[in-house]
Amino acid sequence: MSLLFGPGSWAWEPSVLIGLLATSVGYAVLVGPLRRRHHSGERVPVGRQLCFYAGVLSVFVAMVSPLDTIGDEQLFSAHMAQHMLLTFVAPPLWLLGLPAWMPGLLARRDRLARVGVRLTRPAVAFVIFNGTMWAWHVPFAYDAALRSEPLHIVEHLTFMATAVIGWWPVIQSWPAADDDPRPWRILYLFLSTFPCTALAAVITLSPRQLYTFYANAPLQLGVSPMLDQQVGGLLMWLPADMILILAALIVGNRWLADQTGRYAQGHPPKVATSE
Repeated sequence: MSLLFGPGSWAWEPSVLIGLLATSVGYAVLVGPLRRRHHSGERVPVGRQLCFYAGVLSVFVAMVSPLDTIGDEQLFSAHMAQHMLLTFVAPPLWLLGLPAWMPGLLARRDRLARVGVRLTRPAVAFVIFNGTMWAWHVPFAYDAALRSEPLHIVEHLTFMATAVIGWWPVIQSWPAADDDPRPWRILYLFLSTFPCTALAAVITLSPRQLYTFYANAPLQLGVSPMLDQQVGGLLMWLPADMILILAALIVGNRWLADQTGRYAQGHPPKVATSE
């Protein structure tokens, strides 16, 4: 137990710590001095700022805590929990923490705006996010990433980057618009449960060990490799679907509140579009 959770099991990787510190400081400068200097927009609410820093904390837990060491060396289920933090927790928290004026500011740069619009279209974002998730969970790619540290870093970076793209159509728009119709976002979240559930089912219900790296890992806490794989699949299955459904409920509640407000003001509801 001390081997798993002792001080030596923390992964104090300088590049990760520097990256997290740079991200936090950069955000603080963006919403503070830079905003005031360039009169970019209103002061960012404390709640939004806390969301962003909670996202940074999620990555810290995933990449620095013993979860990283256990997942890299011993348990597939711990590695899966790490991936859930990197794709279903940190990215939506980061996007929730972005200032409301940030997408509009980015959209002023024509080339960046064109790329951003194309990447964050719902169909494109859906394919990029879920395609990346499936590709890295192919046994050959998964085992290769565990055996090569540079490839493992690339895996984690692509997980986070494509997750930001995948969550963007739900939480932001390009540029952001407070009156953007939202029913299509509910459909987007509902459809997103299918590839995640399908992949989790393949892992959980597989009759054989999919990832040879963990098949050869030493037993920890009395957990067999097959049981470990099944637990890992369930960790992808249940939490991910619950997060997506919760997000759909929040989006639906906000949309209903918007429509109620429009009726109260005598304005008909807008037709839902994905643009």
